[in-house]
Formats: sequence, structure tokens, C-alpha cells
Amino acid sequence: MDEPTFTLIWEAPKIIKPEFRLYYDEAGKVICYTCDTTLQGNYVVIDSSTYAECRPDLRVVNGKLVVGVSAVVVSRLVPGEPGMRCASEDFNIVVDDEYQGPTVTWKLKTYEL
Repeated sequence: MDEPTFTLIWEAPKIIKPEFRLYYDEAGKVICYTCDTTLQGNYVVIDSSTYAECRPDLRVVNGKLVVGVSAVVVSRLVPGEPGMRCASEDFNIVVDDEYQGPTVTWKLKTYEL
């Protein structure tokens, strides 16, 4: 007795290319790099290599990226708002609003010498 043969035909889902964004503040300094399209604020669309480099020394001037021209750029984490909420015992542990322990909010401060 011959077994029936079944063929399953399906369409692969379309791959949506991500939109790489660089969000910046009023001074043109980098706030974050992301593919999230739900964030609010000033941003420019960037290419994948710029996104992969994730350079904190870039500036946005008139909607275009400019590499920092200062001789030395030093960045460090300092407590402050707005910033990233972390566990107080270790700033490498990023926490959400449901975390019950003590937290510190850190922001990136950039010094151009």
C-alpha cells in the first residue's frame, strides 16, 4: 500500500532591513545608537558601519555627522540625570523599573581637551 506524499509550501517572511539611528542632544553630542524606531528626540539615519563603530566623539552639525576635531576626548561615567539606571553595587548591572534594590543613575560625560 502506497503512503500518500504531502508537500508543505510556505512563504518565508520578508526580511525587514533595520534603520540605524544616532540620537543626539541640542549640542549635537551623541546620546545613543539604536535600531529602535519608537524613541523620541533628534536623530539622523546612519549606515551599518557607523552604527557598528558606535563612536562617542561624533557630533551632528546641521543634520550631518562630523568627527570631533579636538586633540583629546576623554569620556567617563558620572552619576546624573538623564542616564542609565544601574544597581548601586555594580554599574555594569543595568536594571529596569521593577528592580527593588538600591540604584544609581549614570550618564556619560565627555571632556574635550
